[in-house]
Amino acid sequence: MSEKIADGFGSLGELCDHHYAFVQDGKLTLVGRQYVAQPTHNWGHRVAFPGTYVLTFDKETNHWERHDFSELASDENLEESLFVRDGKLYLLTFLNFGAIEFKQLFKWEDNKFVEIKLTAPANKAITESQKPDVIVASGVTSNGSNIVLARDDDSHIQIYSLTVDGDVATIENTSKIDVDANPLRGQAVLAEVSGDKVLVSYGVHGCGFRWEKTRFFIADLKTNTTRHVEIEGEHENLPRFGFTGPHCSFVNQDTKSWIVAAGSVLKGMHASEFNGEVWALKGNVFDEESKAVWVKLPHNVEEGEHILDGFTLYTVTKDAVSKVQLDEI
Repeated sequence: MSEKIADGFGSLGELCDHHYAFVQDGKLTLVGRQYVAQPTHNWGHRVAFPGTYVLTFDKETNHWERHDFSELASDENLEESLFVRDGKLYLLTFLNFGAIEFKQLFKWEDNKFVEIKLTAPANKAITESQKPDVIVASGVTSNGSNIVLARDDDSHIQIYSLTVDGDVATIENTSKIDVDANPLRGQAVLAEVSGDKVLVSYGVHGCGFRWEKTRFFIADLKTNTTRHVEIEGEHENLPRFGFTGPHCSFVNQDTKSWIVAAGSVLKGMHASEFNGEVWALKGNVFDEESKAVWVKLPHNVEEGEHILDGFTLYTVTKDAVSKVQLDEI
């Protein structure tokens, strides 16, 4: 169980039911997500760009702050990805259906979102009803770029490089994970960068959507090659949570082990319930010669927003901020 270190955020005014969670500027950070309908595509999602708030928790003083922000974008056919770069929070908007097209980039600075001038590739058309499933990988490459992933009509996972220089940014399409390396037509759900390699964890649509806990890609950015990795292990020796995968993850840049925490497990035929287990894929997950294996760590966390700050795992709720210290692995 986690150790409570402070009160939660429940006293900070009217709150959203869902949040993004990060460490940025050295603080635990929650960004409110509100429901927005997309009736053209019989869809709806919970996003921040219509204008919500940023909550920050100072780990040194145990002090919470709330900063509301106004609408950043209003187009119906938009989606977003939030990520941290150089300790700062960014929000990238893009089309949600019918194309891979990046629209705007914002940086959280001085308690407000500031737009960064973005140069991006031309619109890449896909089927009108298809989503490009864009995500931004955690971490930066050896040259300081962020990696953005998007899926096209042919189930190639397109790889983009995002560079930021002051108040300008550029996105370039640099390579792809070819469909031949993606036999299950996987959809990227999270990704981790180490040097010039990217771990791309994916899920597959079948009877619902399921995170593939024994399969992932390693994309080599220098050679523009992709390796599909399969991990051996009996069902009882694998992470139990599935659906969209773990709530948070982290790569130990010294050992290259991959730590994942918390998620949902199937309950009955269609429902799900929270699972607070913590697992590590022990071994150098980026090295073809390493035989990584899933190991269950001796921790279990409560339901809430989960943030991995290195080997410290935080759980944040309206009532409490709690933490557990993980052993290095």
